[in-house]
Amino acid sequence: MKRAIGIFLIAQALLTYLTINMIYTPYRTTTVNNNTGAVTVSYSYPWVYWLGFIGLGIMLIVGTYLVFAKEKKQIFN
Repeated sequence: MKRAIGIFLIAQALLTYLTINMIYTPYRTTTVNNNTGAVTVSYSYPWVYWLGFIGLGIMLIVGTYLVFAKEKKQIFN
């Protein structure tokens, strides 16, 4: 049962990662240097984007633990 829950958590984390990665587009900021005329473009993501990845990382670690955890054998019933 633990292994099935672990596989579900891993699959859910990977699919959610792919979904989030496709949905969010970064904020684009363009800066022009007046002296040289060079254009600098920087991208930044909203904080919810990074917060979601932290949660997905935790879910992936817990799922991996549940998949590879050894079953404890009961000596006494």
